[in-house]
Amino acid sequence: LRLELMTGLYAPGSKISIRGLAVSLNTSAPPVREAIFQLVREGALELRPGYQPRVPVLDIPVYLNIRETRVPLERLAGELAAVSITAEEIESLRRYHRGFQEGEANEDWRGALSSNQAFHFTIYRASKNDTLVRVIENLWLLAGPFVSSQYPHIRQAASEVHPHLLIIDALERRSPAEAGELLVRD
Repeated sequence: LRLELMTGLYAPGSKISIRGLAVSLNTSAPPVREAIFQLVREGALELRPGYQPRVPVLDIPVYLNIRETRVPLERLAGELAAVSITAEEIESLRRYHRGFQEGEANEDWRGALSSNQAFHFTIYRASKNDTLVRVIENLWLLAGPFVSSQYPHIRQAASEVHPHLLIIDALERRSPAEAGELLVRD
C-alpha cells in the first residue's frame, strides 16, 4: 500500500476500502486496518470519525514544504551513492529509465511513475544509509499522490537530454556534487 501511494495508484481524495483492499490482497481486514492506521499516523492517509480512510488532498504550500525538505536529503543520497554505487546498480538504473521512457511513450503514467520511483530509490539505497532512505521514502509517501495527479501535465520536453541519463553519467564518473545536484534538479 505504501508503494502504491508513493507511485500514485491512489489519487488525492481517493477513499480506501478496508474490505476491498483485504479482498484484493487475499487477506483479512485486521492486518489491512492496522496498515491503514500506520499510514494515518505517518500522514499518508486521513481518517475522520465515521468516514472511510482517504488520501489527503495536499495544497501547493504543503507540497512545497515537502519538496523543500526532500531537496537536501536527496542531494545527500546522490552524493553518497556516487561514492559507493555498483556496476549492477548502474545497469538497474538504465533498465528503470528504459521502463520510464516506455511508460511515457505509451502514456502509461502509472508505469512511468513506478519506473521513476524504482530509479530514484536504487540511487537512495546505493547511498548505504538506511536512515536516509527511510526519511526520503516517508516524504515520497506524502507527496506521491499529489505528484502523480500532476504528472501528465509536467512532463519534460522530448528534445532535452533526460535528467536520468545525466544522473547515470555523473554516478558512473563518481562525481558526488554533480550527481547530487542533478538528482535534485530531476
